[in-house]
Amino acid sequence: MTLSLPDSFFRNASNPMWVFDDESLRFLEVNEAACQRYGYSREEFLKMSLLDIRSPEEQELIKKRPKNSGRVWEHLTKAGDAFFIQGYEFPFEIEGRKVTLAMIADQTERVKLERERIELLQRYQILAEAANDLLWDWDLRTNQVTHNEALITQYGYSQSDLQQPITWWSDKIHPEDFNIAAWSIQEAIRERRRYWTAEYRLKKADGTYVLVLDRGILHVDENEQPVRMIGSIVDLTTRKAAEDDRNQLFRLSIDSMLFLDPSGMISQANSAFYNLAGIEWTTDGHRDMREFLSPEDRETFDAAVNCALEEGTEGHFSTSIDTESGRGKTIQWGLITNEARNRLFLVGRDITESKAARKELEDALIRSQELAIEAQAARKAQTEFLQNMSHELRTPMNGMLGTAQLLAASAQDERQRTLASILVRSGESLLLILNDILDFSKIESGKITLEQSPFLLSDAVQSVFDLFALSANQKGLLYKTVAGKGADIYVSGDPFRLRQVISNLVGNAIKFTEKGSIDLSLDVRQLDEGSVEAVIKVRDTGIGVPEEMQPRIFERFVQVDSSPTRRHGGTGLGLSISKTVIELMGGSISLESKVGEGTEFTIRVPFQAVAGHPEISTGSQAFAASSKPGARVLIAEDVEVNAMILRSWLQERGFVCVTVPTGHEAIHALSMEQFDGAFLDLHMPGATGYDVVRELRKAERGSNKRLRVVAVTASVSQEERQKCISEGFDDYIPKPILVADLDRVVSRLF
Repeated sequence: MTLSLPDSFFRNASNPMWVFDDESLRFLEVNEAACQRYGYSREEFLKMSLLDIRSPEEQELIKKRPKNSGRVWEHLTKAGDAFFIQGYEFPFEIEGRKVTLAMIADQTERVKLERERIELLQRYQILAEAANDLLWDWDLRTNQVTHNEALITQYGYSQSDLQQPITWWSDKIHPEDFNIAAWSIQEAIRERRRYWTAEYRLKKADGTYVLVLDRGILHVDENEQPVRMIGSIVDLTTRKAAEDDRNQLFRLSIDSMLFLDPSGMISQANSAFYNLAGIEWTTDGHRDMREFLSPEDRETFDAAVNCALEEGTEGHFSTSIDTESGRGKTIQWGLITNEARNRLFLVGRDITESKAARKELEDALIRSQELAIEAQAARKAQTEFLQNMSHELRTPMNGMLGTAQLLAASAQDERQRTLASILVRSGESLLLILNDILDFSKIESGKITLEQSPFLLSDAVQSVFDLFALSANQKGLLYKTVAGKGADIYVSGDPFRLRQVISNLVGNAIKFTEKGSIDLSLDVRQLDEGSVEAVIKVRDTGIGVPEEMQPRIFERFVQVDSSPTRRHGGTGLGLSISKTVIELMGGSISLESKVGEGTEFTIRVPFQAVAGHPEISTGSQAFAASSKPGARVLIAEDVEVNAMILRSWLQERGFVCVTVPTGHEAIHALSMEQFDGAFLDLHMPGATGYDVVRELRKAERGSNKRLRVVAVTASVSQEERQKCISEGFDDYIPKPILVADLDRVVSRLF
């Protein structure tokens, strides 16, 4: 299925866009931006589905088909590089088929920034709450000091040092700091002070000194005698470096960062926030955050703060800044609290521009949906126009080609036969061009369909061989067919479309071969139980296809010789249509060719085998064929020329013909007279051919009679053929009427 979306939006859009089938998830169309971003060509895309560009972790999720619009997904390029996107989808239907138009926005940078923001929040939380301190416990009665593992991990001492006398500790104090530290702790013990604090330099195991903060808590017994002091030593060097890092990040960040107390008062804010708010920067906040928010946004802020304090969860919300410099700007905030829930950390980012861009994208997507609907209407109008034009062209062509065939059959001398043959061949060429254009239109609009009915595989190939036997013999070509073992097998598929493809290849072979031979062969290969592969080859000794043209020979409008002086005509659509039809059947078509030696086309198509010998009939009820002379038939045709031509052909074959110009007269004649058959034009004024056959079959109910009825129409669609059979016709002849089609119907029915 190919979609024709407006170049002004879809194909030239800077964002990747595509259309995919809702059921199979396969791509139906992509634009150039998608090809460039993902590294695939358009042809590669159209053979893929949404699963092919997803990471393995997301493939199962996409199969469940959640609501996708607005989600952030991880995609993969052809080279395997991962990036993040946000997709916006708009589902719609095309002729009953559910499809979705998607526009893709690259969110890799946004996801990266979001992850960095979360990482920064976590880092600040760690810096504010976690301190890997050296803990000590001094028993004043034994003068033994016990330390935790930090003595080993932070200061480099051994396991044996974890418990030492107090003198061990005093030996580790820098000589210049010893008197102050020793005096202060002894003073605290003597005065029974609850808390003790001192800063000094402490020696590590490697002999270096670090500045530490030592804090202790004195414990006394029931007699108020000191018995124990427990404390912690903090390496101020490490903490100072961490504080410097935090302060630098805090100070230089382009995002607004604030520390708040539980009431919402600002204890500290960075310059980015003050610039946003348009107030003078100060190292000391002491202002209520609500001062900078509108009344509506204050409620949002309070709800986020309460949730963080009560549940300890992160909060995300959006507000504007209610100051002159911040008005009109949208800020996305992230809020967390520390473990003690007595301090809040707030980070804000200005998303005004991205919000506006998203609004533009949403508006563009709405417009694209409108354009898609307009395109669907345009395709429908195009299809209806082509169907009407087909009918209008085939009606006069029936007169032209039919008259030419009659002239050729009744020519009195060689010159008349030559001239009449020229008219017939010209008309047949024009008919082939018309058929190619109609099939191409169906392919473009996705309306080409395949039927599934049982048929004898060898008969489908043989019927094409017989059709072209006269043309090959007239050019003096050696023309033969070979059927391999197992060719006489019944399969389920579309015999009409298979014959169409083989006819195109055989017709081309005859057209491009001036001397030599043409071979048509069929082989059948077993695939598995119940399925086979038909291998059909058409080989000629014609002009061949240049090597540089072979990769493009199946493209639309491509001809080996496209110059104005070329000898052979055609639209350049036949091989493209053939390739599409064979691929719809699940098969493939290929060629091997050398200039001056010839060409061999190979078709490979899988089929389901049909057991036994199924009854194959185009009618809704079987009947015994009759070949009695003077069979009486009714012709209902409103165009006099068409009626005259059909009557002439049938009379030459021994039929007695009665002609009526309307459907109502046909109904009357069939009810009053006895006929052996009827040829009904489908589109007559008043009562149509369908109306006539319905009345006829209704009258036949309850009897064992069934009149042979043939539909004659300029409508050649597969849907029309199927409708004819389902409505009660026994066969179908398209206009312009070809002698071969008429003889096929006559030999089968009469």
